[in-house]
This record gives sequence, C-alpha cells and structure tokens, in this order.
Amino acid sequence: MNNKYNPKKLQKNSFILLCLIFFMSSLMFIKGCKSPEDPSVETSGQDTGDNNVTSSRCEFATSNVSETSLSADNQSQKAFRLLLQSTFGPQKKDLERILEIGETAWIDEQLQYASAYDLVGDNLTTNLEHYKEIAKTAEPSTYSDNASFNNNFHGRTADYQTAAWFAKALHAPDQLRYRVAFALSELLVVSGAKQRTRFRGDSLAFYDDILAKNAFGNFRDLLNEVTLSPAMGIFLSHQGNKKYMSKTKTHPDENFAREVMQLFSLGLWKMHDNGSAVESGGTLVPAYTQDDVEQLARVMTGYDLVGNSKYGRTHRGAGEEWSTPMEFTGTWHDFDNKSFLSKTINEDSDNVSSPTDLKNALDIIFNHQNVGPHVAKHLIMRLVTSNPSAAYIERVAQKFNDNGSGVRGDLKAVVRAVLTDDEARGTEYQTNKNFGKAKEPLLAWTQFLRAFDVKPLDGWKSRDNATMNNTYNFPWMETILGQAPLRSDTVFNFFSPDFVPANNHFSESCMVAPDLQIQSDTILIKFNNYISNAFQIFEKNKIVDKGDDLSSFGNSRKSNQFNYYINVDEELDVFEQALDGDKNGDFAGLSDKNDPKKSEAIVEFLKHLDLKLTGGKLPTEYHDVIKEHLLTVNWSSSNNKREALAIIRDAVMLIVTSSQFMIQK
Repeated sequence: MNNKYNPKKLQKNSFILLCLIFFMSSLMFIKGCKSPEDPSVETSGQDTGDNNVTSSRCEFATSNVSETSLSADNQSQKAFRLLLQSTFGPQKKDLERILEIGETAWIDEQLQYASAYDLVGDNLTTNLEHYKEIAKTAEPSTYSDNASFNNNFHGRTADYQTAAWFAKALHAPDQLRYRVAFALSELLVVSGAKQRTRFRGDSLAFYDDILAKNAFGNFRDLLNEVTLSPAMGIFLSHQGNKKYMSKTKTHPDENFAREVMQLFSLGLWKMHDNGSAVESGGTLVPAYTQDDVEQLARVMTGYDLVGNSKYGRTHRGAGEEWSTPMEFTGTWHDFDNKSFLSKTINEDSDNVSSPTDLKNALDIIFNHQNVGPHVAKHLIMRLVTSNPSAAYIERVAQKFNDNGSGVRGDLKAVVRAVLTDDEARGTEYQTNKNFGKAKEPLLAWTQFLRAFDVKPLDGWKSRDNATMNNTYNFPWMETILGQAPLRSDTVFNFFSPDFVPANNHFSESCMVAPDLQIQSDTILIKFNNYISNAFQIFEKNKIVDKGDDLSSFGNSRKSNQFNYYINVDEELDVFEQALDGDKNGDFAGLSDKNDPKKSEAIVEFLKHLDLKLTGGKLPTEYHDVIKEHLLTVNWSSSNNKREALAIIRDAVMLIVTSSQFMIQK
C-alpha cells in the first residue's frame, strides 16, 4: 500500500488492535467448579501422564448463561454456528442450504455426500491423485509416470501434499468429511515435520486419504489402515520392526505399540463412558501396562514397505511404495503366543504369509471400554467445545459402543451424535460463558480464506519453472501460523488436550484451552499480518493499476511466494452502495472526508462484515471502536478505490482478531 498514515493515528490503530487481542484473551469462556461429589474434569496432560481423563474436582456448568440471550428463532446465527463446527469456514451457499432444509437434515446430507472414496468412474479425486497431478505439473521431467513416484525422495514433495490438502479444505463440497478427517489427524498423528516423511509427500497424501475415507466409516477399519500405512510406519518406527534377536539382544521397537494405546485409542487410565477415571481404592486404574506394550510390539514385527529390498531400511531410489499399505514378511515376525490386555493371542506358526495376531490385537484394542469415551471426547473437543460435560461425552461414547443397530465404532453415527447433541445445537450454550473453544490458527486461516472466496492464482512458476494453474502454494505456514496440515512436531499433536494457560482464571475455573497452547498473542499478531499481506499483495489493491489483469499478476509470482487471491468484490459493492447509492466503482463519497454518509456507510458495511465473519456476534461497542478508527485514520490516498480497499482491509483485520471471531461458541 502507498497509504501514508498520520503517526498519532497509526499509534491509535496499534493500540486498538492490542486492546482487541487482550479482549480475546480475557473474555474466554468461564467455567465454574462443581461440588466434589460429582466427578469429572480434565486434569494434567501428557507430560505428567494423566492425559485425557477426568478427575473429581469440577464439572462443566450448564446453567451459567451470559446476560446476553440469543433469540431461539435466530436461525441464521444457529446455522452459522453449525458451519463453524462442521466445515473449514462458513460460506453463503452452505448457510442458505441449512436455512432451506434445517440443521439436522444438512448434517445428514453431508454424512451421505458422494466422495472420491465411494464412487467408481467419477471425476472426484483423492488427495493422492491430486498430489500426483500437482507433482507431475511442477516437475514434469521428474514425474513422467506413476512409477517414478517410487524413485524420488526430496523435500519439495511435502508442498504438493499441502496444496492437495488445501484444495479439499477450501473447496470440497463434502466439508464435514474433511473437517472430521482433520480432527482425526490430531488424534492419530502422523507428521511431515520429520525428514523421512517430509521427503515423501505421497505417504502423507495417502495418509490423508485414509483419514478422509474412514471419517464416516468404522473406527476398527481406520485403526487397521493407520497401523499399516507407510507414513505411520516411518513416523512411529514400526516399519521394518524385527522379532527379538538373541544374537544381538535387540528387541522389537515399542514406539507405535505404546502410542496406539496411549494416544490413539485408550489413554493412560481406564475410563467410564462419561470420560471420568475408574478408581480402585482411591487410585487410578491403568488402561495398559508396560508388559502390554512389549507384547504388542512383538505383534508389530514383520511389516515393511512394499518393494523394499532391504528389510527394515529405506533408501533413495529403491522403488519402495510409500502410498500402499505395508506388507508382511514372515521371516521377521514373532509367531509365539502373546498375552495382551489380559487376553491370550494364539498365533498359527504355520501361517507365515498371513498372521492373525495383528487382527486379534487390534480387535482387543477396539473393544476396550476406553475407546468410546476417548474418541468421543476428542471429536467433541475438536469440533464443538474444549470443556464438554460428562453427560455429553457419555451420550456420544454410547453411540460409539452401539450405533443403534448393534454396530460398534460407527464413526458416521458418532459424528452425527456430536453435532446433533443438545450441547452442540442448544442456543443457551452459545451464550454460555463456560462453553466453546479457541480456534486453532489453521482453522482461523481457512475460515478467513473461505469467507472471501479464495482462489489459486494461475500462471505462477514452480521451482522447475513450470506454469502452475489451479494450485495453491502456502510456504512457511508452520513459522507463520504455528501449524500446518500433518506437520505436528511430535506424536502428541500441536497441543495437549489438557493444556491450561498460565492464568489463574483457567485453573480456578477448572477449564482447559488446548488451542491456546499455540494460538498465542505472537501467532495472533502474525495472523493479523498474514491477512494484511493477503490484501496488500494478492488482492486487487495491487492490481488496480494493472487493469485487474490477474493472469499477468500471476505470471510474476514464484514458488517461494504465496500464490492465491481473495475476492472482496462483494465488500466493495456493499460499501459503495451504502456510500454512493451505486456500484460504479468511483467511491465518490470518499472525496469529502466530512460527509456524514461516510459514517453511515461504514456502519452498514460493518454490519455486513459482522454477519459474514462472526454470524452477527460483534457487540455494539466493537462496532463503535472500529467505526471510529476507520473514520479518523488519515489514508492520504488520491485513488478512491484504493482507499476503499484500505478501509475494508482494516475492518476485516480488526474483526478477525477479535474474540468473537477467534473463539468458537
């Protein structure tokens, strides 16, 4: 931007922004303590070994409704809330669809939506298929055919997986499927932050597909596919796991065996269906033991990448398949019987091609009493609220245990139970200060992009100077947002489910706020700058002098730059209509700085943005503060359209860094 700010006004602008950031942090949902006789609340996290169970100190208080009540007939606001819980950001078409058919019908429609995983011969693409299309376009000499994907090992490939992920997150019509897949990726964690998986983006794209395909399937099937996926095998080091070797005194790797129980399915302590811990004599009862870990590690021997000629090792250019389930090699498998979770697994030592102990072990895990509440609580926390009541967890866990037709692990039924529950849909919870969750940075970013109809910028050049069309490029996301898809630093996800901010309010109120472990003030400021960047570099305020020629603008972009543009044409029209009574693009009303119509236009425009970005939740005082800022800043621009864009930019930035945007209720 060429706008010149008055220093005093700029200082005021920064002060306003900081005030809004502080307001976000201080107006988090408030949770009250409950009587000791009613057990259940989150306690310490994974670092102390008490993850994902509730103790006997506190309970979610459903009666603490704020002074501001939501009208029960405000269907638009209710629909907006559902979209926050079930998509990567509300859009007008989805809002209108919910208002047309109702919330429950829309959920069911999404659960039945055709996908790339259940139709044959359609034009829908999986993450892996899209990944390969991108790679072939970006590096035509390297990826001339599908076979070449098995012979290349370099860091660029993770970018292609990220691009494929964003295409689904931002534009897939079956938004619920991919939002649930993202939630599952934070339970069954695989990461491209580590070198070996980062250098094989196909393994990450394949893993994305496992999550998306099974998002509405059965958890037992999901558990099996995750276990045998190359990305998981590499990440948690059971790829090429070997039986005990007496000569070298080496034992099977226990990494996956431990995490599949602790993090993916059971948690550390036995639980009731409501998520509260099972106690015996005042002591928490472990869900598993170290011996169980060792026994399961024995089960996980003999599995390696298809096409790996050097069992247990991987090397570049070997033709190993990273987007195919791992295969079994009997030579390295422990065929002796195992005792696991109080059950005996009898192995058929003669069946060297297809062992039965992996199936039996996963069946034992799947049928454990903890899996229902463990999965239920995770999905509730990722989709709806950080501090669900014990009753909410129990209702969803029971649906996991039995979908109503005698089927256990039906994730479609579980997701439906999560989203149709009274705590998810009841209007009283939307105004309850105890309820809700902070948005993870990635979800805040996708909501912003979807709100303004983001599109890839065609014509930009890849590292190999290939022309890239219809492809996103988001470099350095982990640095800027602290988060990127499948890029957690550890298997413990981006944040602990039991994270309590260093603030007495949270600890005294018995609240957890997992997302705030990474959604810090620093990240929030970077996020604010990120959005400013979207307006300054990619939006039409930089293309005004180019005659809105997006193609020539795209041709100037390179692979190390963000290559997308947002669309604020609607905002320009709304603002000018309120300002001038027309939409001819001259914004004549901006010429007279003292024209009262400018104030009136800003008021109308802020109402529009409020509905678009928060569902109409901004309090009157927020509107007044933002309006005052927009009226008093000296834009010093001779181009009225550019000034209008600057006003729109500042208004958007101040709203998306507000508590009403950053906190999902």
